[in-house]
Amino acid sequence: MKYYYQKKKIDLPINGRRFAMSDIHGCYRTFKNLIENRLELTLDDQLFLLGDYIDKGPKSKKTLNYIIKLISKGYRIYPLRGNHEQDVLDVAEKDPQILKWLLRKSPDLIKNGLLRRQHHLFLDSLPYYYELPDFYLVHAGFNFKAKNPLKDKKSMLWRRMPDKTTTFGDEKIILHGHQSFEIEEIRKRVTLRNKIIGLDNGVNYIRANRLYDFVQMGNLCALNLDTFELIIQKNIEAIVIKQINKQKRIA
Repeated sequence: MKYYYQKKKIDLPINGRRFAMSDIHGCYRTFKNLIENRLELTLDDQLFLLGDYIDKGPKSKKTLNYIIKLISKGYRIYPLRGNHEQDVLDVAEKDPQILKWLLRKSPDLIKNGLLRRQHHLFLDSLPYYYELPDFYLVHAGFNFKAKNPLKDKKSMLWRRMPDKTTTFGDEKIILHGHQSFEIEEIRKRVTLRNKIIGLDNGVNYIRANRLYDFVQMGNLCALNLDTFELIIQKNIEAIVIKQINKQKRIA
């Protein structure tokens, strides 16, 4: 299966809803539950994924396979490239040892020392941004000082966004991931319809952390782009793993 995401400007769906979410980071079960049980995604809907599907969490391969499967079934999924995907692509065919280290939590993405071909093709096809009639979608941020911020690929993967925009994008809301925010901060920005809204709540931050109040973290957030409803899915990876282990002990 080939993947081509040449179209950066996406029109409104005729009948469906529009959702955006970011930074799944290998939390396959959490992601799947959000898609199937909370959003109840249909073939008419559009789902924009803002990058970082791999690393940190336990099931990067399953996460990628699930996204690919949805696309193959005709779901209107629009994935962006994140810095974690780019890191892997940069060394995929150059340095097997660094690739192995980068994917140390996802060794099943490697076959015969290389990134699996299906996943390589998929990741290498991903664009850096999408432009909607009322939004710009990006993984990390835009370089507002650049003559054309839409051509600064490095910034779109790595730059941390300021709280306010400059002239660029002022007519549209910018949604991004990459930088984690506490859930109340995300709620506030969504409620106020800020010009810049980050959707990354650090889905893997489910234990005490010196940088964040972990009680405020550990969720995967989906934003309805039409109603501005924020759908919050708590990380369920640890819960499911405990249940599986318990069942194994009973058996």
